[in-house]
Amino acid sequence: MELKIKNTAQTVEIVVSHLQTREPQKAPQPGLQWQERTIYSAGPLDCAVSSKVFSADDWTLEVFQGVAPLINTVYQITLFNTKSGLFWKGSVKADGSLNEETPLKELSEEEGRQKSEDLNKRSQVPAPKPGGYGH
Repeated sequence: MELKIKNTAQTVEIVVSHLQTREPQKAPQPGLQWQERTIYSAGPLDCAVSSKVFSADDWTLEVFQGVAPLINTVYQITLFNTKSGLFWKGSVKADGSLNEETPLKELSEEEGRQKSEDLNKRSQVPAPKPGGYGH
């Protein structure tokens, strides 16, 4: 297997390109300037994990990757639009292959509110203190 995806930012490009091809009227528009930040888990420091969140306009794209050699990494992605309630879920492997688990769809108002609250709650977890994460 050839390593094509080396970081979370590359998964954003693949997902957005995929959605622009399949759902150009609903997908994030080309040329958005995505802002990146890290979200930390609230688990024990020796088991804590993090994910990256990319935001642009009303879009939020969260990328989680488990601990694995880069060649075996599978990036789990969720995309959500806080204004329209559009939601997409899938994964991207290190070879660049994409698996769509939930096609782009509009969530109910309640589901959209819950997604926003969940992301906001996870965003509040502070980074671990020095010495955490196995250091």
